[in-house]
Amino acid sequence: MMDFVINGDELAAMSGLPHIQQLAYLRGIRPYMDVNTGITGIKRRISYQSISEQLYIEPHQGIKSQSFSRDQVRRAVSGLERAGMIEVQSDGMQLILKCPLASRDFSVQNKAAINPPQKATTNPHDKSFVNKGISEVEHTNADIAEPQKAAIPHNDNYYIFLFKQFEKFWELYPIKRSQQKAWEIFQQLNPSEDLVKQILAALKSQITFIQKKQARDQWVPNWKNPANWLSQQCWKDELTMELPQEEKHATNQTNYPKQQATDLLWDSCSPGSKGSERSNANVIFFPKWGSKS
Repeated sequence: MMDFVINGDELAAMSGLPHIQQLAYLRGIRPYMDVNTGITGIKRRISYQSISEQLYIEPHQGIKSQSFSRDQVRRAVSGLERAGMIEVQSDGMQLILKCPLASRDFSVQNKAAINPPQKATTNPHDKSFVNKGISEVEHTNADIAEPQKAAIPHNDNYYIFLFKQFEKFWELYPIKRSQQKAWEIFQQLNPSEDLVKQILAALKSQITFIQKKQARDQWVPNWKNPANWLSQQCWKDELTMELPQEEKHATNQTNYPKQQATDLLWDSCSPGSKGSERSNANVIFFPKWGSKS
């Protein structure tokens, strides 16, 4: 948590709101907002449970303890959204909120120093603070001030898009294991919108395929962990259905009613066939040499 400033627009929007909504904003949401993007819940995760814990009132002399349920916090967040103080970007397995009224231009974080000082500090305990609404970190152990590096820009809109696509995958996948690991692999894949559609379509096909095999009482392998399924690109796997033994036997029998010409000739020449009597009438038997007729 860092120091933050509440501006006049935020105070005006909070005026007249229920206390639980004001406290939810001031205690559970606003302190964890990224001052560069105005978004809470990406760099530092929040949830309805974490907001509820921030609103807990400890018992003291003459004061009763009080706690708020997740449903109460959820309604408070919905009230803040209706008041225009926040915009819900995602409320699935990870709560991501945007604070449109919060000031962001006062931040001194993640900005490159134009002329960084290179001189050695004479008194490490001396502090100079710029009154810009954010307290700077005191480096008491540094002898020489290092130049500040420019931050790599982070596309939070794309992050939110990617996270929503992962939520679709996670909701569809049959087993729920190692969610954080699967999310890391999903980010490494960095799939496009078309690839996400391909992944989801392939996963649905595999689920249907497994269900059909189970209906036939066929053996099916266990589902892989979601992270392994993604890292091994299992959406590219081919699906082949094995027929049970009874169907194989029936298929083999139905494949043999057609007889070849050689089979027909052999049947006609075999003893006991229907045409054997007629064929014998046309056969002339010659006695062996030297035998008596």
